[in-house]
Amino acid sequence: MTSRNKIIFCTLALIILVISLQFKNTGKAAVTNAVEVTYVASDDDFSNPERGFMKQSSIYPDQTFDPAKVRVLNPADSVVWIYFRLDNYRDPNDRVPGPKLNENDYQCQPIDATGLSRINQTFQTAREKGLKLVYRFIYNWGPGSTTNPVEANPDVPIKCVRQHLTQLTDIIRNNIDVTVALQAGFVGHWGEWHSSKYLQDLAVRREIVDTLLSILPNERMLQIRFPNFKEIFYQGPLNETTAFSQTAGSRVGHHNDCFLRDADDTTYRSKRAEYTSTYCAGLSGQAEIDCWKNFVAQEGRFTPIGGESCQYNPPRTDCPNSLAELELLHWSFINNGYRPEVVNPQSGSWATQGCLPEIRRRLGYRIELKDASISPQVARGGTLNLQINLKNIGFASMFNPRPVFAVLQNTSNRYEILLTNIDPRRWEAGLEHTIFVNVTTPANVVPGIYKLGLWLPDESANLRNLPAYAVRFANTNVWEATTGLNILTSNLEVVSSSILPSSTPTPQVIIKQLLGNWLGSALDLNGDTKVNSLDVWKII
Repeated sequence: MTSRNKIIFCTLALIILVISLQFKNTGKAAVTNAVEVTYVASDDDFSNPERGFMKQSSIYPDQTFDPAKVRVLNPADSVVWIYFRLDNYRDPNDRVPGPKLNENDYQCQPIDATGLSRINQTFQTAREKGLKLVYRFIYNWGPGSTTNPVEANPDVPIKCVRQHLTQLTDIIRNNIDVTVALQAGFVGHWGEWHSSKYLQDLAVRREIVDTLLSILPNERMLQIRFPNFKEIFYQGPLNETTAFSQTAGSRVGHHNDCFLRDADDTTYRSKRAEYTSTYCAGLSGQAEIDCWKNFVAQEGRFTPIGGESCQYNPPRTDCPNSLAELELLHWSFINNGYRPEVVNPQSGSWATQGCLPEIRRRLGYRIELKDASISPQVARGGTLNLQINLKNIGFASMFNPRPVFAVLQNTSNRYEILLTNIDPRRWEAGLEHTIFVNVTTPANVVPGIYKLGLWLPDESANLRNLPAYAVRFANTNVWEATTGLNILTSNLEVVSSSILPSSTPTPQVIIKQLLGNWLGSALDLNGDTKVNSLDVWKII
């Protein structure tokens, strides 16, 4: 290599380094003539869909419907936890503990039209109040637990579950818009999959879960009480590739109805009665507990995790451990009524020890805008370029699908641009995320000054335009309550044709800007009138 070529080679290397920094510094892509906007985080406690504290209520389809049962206790809550009580749809001769009836003789009680209407009315009431439901169907209210079927408060034989699921199919499918998650239920005390009289067989339990998944549209997920059943049925845990794939396994999360009870919450075990998973094989004690917690923690990145506390058990129920486990396991929602010694907003340990406000804010997702690079002007029919940096400081991520729109709005006009390459379910908890927007504005936009907002409405068409179902970012002076928009800027100018550069300079342009046209020509060593990587090979 000649001295001249060595000089040119080193020059090219320097240029490549500069270009690399131009495009890769801090992982950001350049937005031409951008205005940099920095946003201020908010500590306000406010409502967001499909997350937070939830009021638990029981709805009896055979009794008069009370719409007051479908409510929240705090205006910053948005979820109601419903147990649909099918106690009186058991055989009248088998509603207390005792020997099993012959299943051929068991008299299943169908849910009549009035009962089905009351179940449907529960969803409609939630819709009217701007709320959503986590729900399950159960045959009894416990109490306690037992491994002896004769001592259990009866559930029902599988033939009755099949009959009731057939009757409930249309209700489940027609109300996914106000469904946060459906819980597997049906089996045992409180539908918690322990203390069962008739539904002990593993194949029967698998049938219930598979049937529920076949009824529930792919856009919604099921929760199961014990993670060892999830692993036995569908393996796991999920990862970035298998998550949100609409396979059965990707649609099953976990509910822990004895959170913080003791070391394993009667939950993180390989064996429940005769049902044993080999996932944590060879481990025992705390090692086994940690193995199953890690399983749930990985699953919780992509599926709904929630439930209720079970006992007051300091220091396990104290704030430091509670915060650590809610974060580790990615909790999205929790019962605000049980256990009161833990969750009561005045006297519970979370309130008296001072962590309740943080738990209220961080259950589920909580999205903070950090900053954005925004072109101050765009031509109608031209390209809108944005770079938005945000962070999810919640315990969990979103788990149900949700569209993201860039919206141009002023007092006279509104234009919605779907951002097809953005999935907010991938905004994982505890991480910063960068959104790159490069979309064409509608050709019919009326020129003028517009607000530019990010809009994350409900996926359902009948809820889409209701701000109560849109995601609100945790920033001051960003949320527009009347429209459900998160305003990025109030001063985006739309013009008939652009008077500003509309694209990021290419590497060749940058080279010529850095070294001048003459040197750019001198660097064209292979004579193809272009300065590119082929000239490097010419030097070599």
